[in-house]
Amino acid sequence: MAERMGGKECMAILRKVGISRDEFSKMMGIKRSTMRTCVHGNRISYKMERKLRELNGEKVVEEEIAEVDAMIEEAKKPRVVVKEEVGVARMAKVYAIPQNKFLRLIEFRDGTHGKVRCKPGKYYIGDEIRVRGEDRGLWEIV
Repeated sequence: MAERMGGKECMAILRKVGISRDEFSKMMGIKRSTMRTCVHGNRISYKMERKLRELNGEKVVEEEIAEVDAMIEEAKKPRVVVKEEVGVARMAKVYAIPQNKFLRLIEFRDGTHGKVRCKPGKYYIGDEIRVRGEDRGLWEIV
């Protein structure tokens, strides 16, 4: 058999939903004093328990809808795109050092990738370098 709801759980749900004990007693059709006695004595009836779970479920659904609405609003916001001119010096970040010690793999701010030729031991992962002109996939350090 399922665990019965206690007075603390009942009050937590009522606070979460924003309903007082007296308002809930009117909804259930019982006297305020009876409601207080039920809550403090941990004697919540099945009918009251069902109504509380229903109220709690509605609140959860409302919160989920609000969360989805917030995600939609965030997705609608315009994105800032940094455009760099092609052929002009561009900033890139070294993200890998291949087996060939004279090459570095670079990533540009717009997310594109390329290779650059340099002296061994000159640039390491995470270094920002300025490159220009693509010749057969190889960029040149400025």
